Amino acid sequence: MKKVLIIAPEYMGYMEKVADHLRTKPEIEVTDIHIPIYKYPNPLTKIANFFLKRMGKDVKFTYREKYIKDVIGNQTFDMTLVVRPDHLSGTTLKQLKSQTLHFKSYFFDGVHRFPKMLKTVPYFDEIFSFEPSDCEEFGFESITNFIYDEQPFPAAETSFKYSVFNITSHDRQRFPLLLKIAAVLQQQNLNYKIIVKTKKTIAEQDLVTIIRESMSLEEIKVLLQQSVCMLDLGVISKHRGLTFRVFEAMGSHKKIITNNPDIAHYDFYDPQNILIINQESVEIPKSFLTSVYHPIPAGIYQKYTLDTWVNRVFTEVL
Repeated sequence: MKKVLIIAPEYMGYMEKVADHLRTKPEIEVTDIHIPIYKYPNPLTKIANFFLKRMGKDVKFTYREKYIKDVIGNQTFDMTLVVRPDHLSGTTLKQLKSQTLHFKSYFFDGVHRFPKMLKTVPYFDEIFSFEPSDCEEFGFESITNFIYDEQPFPAAETSFKYSVFNITSHDRQRFPLLLKIAAVLQQQNLNYKIIVKTKKTIAEQDLVTIIRESMSLEEIKVLLQQSVCMLDLGVISKHRGLTFRVFEAMGSHKKIITNNPDIAHYDFYDPQNILIINQESVEIPKSFLTSVYHPIPAGIYQKYTLDTWVNRVFTEVL
């Protein structure tokens, strides 16, 4: 029996999909730790931690490390995969490495967004990243995100509630573009659902829906199924890797509207299915939304499935 450990922040339900898929493999025992977001017990603790961080200490690190220790104790593993390793101290990463045969990381975000991840590089035997520029600059193993939910291709024409669907966390660079796209859709009298998650106080918007708590992947799936097209605004600053929005759309056989021109270089690209918009002058032809979806050839589609991703990342234990 091979033992695998996966450590990721709680909000990344995608890694739960990875753990569940690994459990379908013969002779694999999986321990998956999804660390809940730390909540300060009172305002004084938050203020105190502000000064502690300046001295190289952080109650959040202590909380995460205790959480991991309580789960795994002194167990050893054949492979460990850590997502967002910058959430852990060097001491904890060193200890985890000593308890595993193969120690890997998946950089779920680009280094330009979370530069502290670079400090964790020496601890790992192998690092995977979906950001092409990071792979080129730092020598990471290039891998895309994956299709975690595969739906059967619709047998007949279906009526949809929304023309376009998107859900994203608030980002000051992305938000104005979201509003611009929503305005274009509204002007064309197209039904759409654009959801922005934020805990920040921002002015209420008629064009988009603001939520305070995260939605589950199952809730997102329902809204996507009701839509013709997934909107993907993955390009932020230097970020060019394909987001999970793209793969959610592929798994549900949905069209994609994106601001990422690099998508045209992928083998699944088909202008019938994917519309690349100009951020300065957004145009969404109704003909794109009403034309027939072209199924992705099976051989190409299979390259982006969860099974293919798991077989590559966990190859030493499968």
